[in-house]
Amino acid sequence: MIKDKINDLLNNIIEDGNDPTRRHFRAWIEGGYNESMYHRNMERIKNCNTYKKLRSFVIEQFTCFIAFEAGCSYNHAQKCIIKYYADLDSEFAEDWKSDHLNALTCLLMEEIDQTYVELNPDCNRAPVTEAGENALV
Repeated sequence: MIKDKINDLLNNIIEDGNDPTRRHFRAWIEGGYNESMYHRNMERIKNCNTYKKLRSFVIEQFTCFIAFEAGCSYNHAQKCIIKYYADLDSEFAEDWKSDHLNALTCLLMEEIDQTYVELNPDCNRAPVTEAGENALV
């Protein structure tokens, strides 16, 4: 079942930076699945000069990646991702007020930003943050 495959892909992805899904998503961004994706993704990341643009790119690419891995449509993957994290949030609602999907998005944004700088050391890019001294608005 596709939903179970997606749930398996998402399990422990926040807690474990070395989780296979996170490693494979980094490979997706870095062109490990298709070399032309590397050039397209790097150009798009370069143009993500605001928090909102980078967040949008990460959500789009992560959903595309999950859809590819699960063998389903983008819309189905998106619905399954949202449901998985909504269920997780309600499970922890009493003990821990959190937004797991937002936490994952922020982690992936940091990784993509860091990967871009590592692959383009001369880019002189400051980290894109929601607020703070390096905030881009």
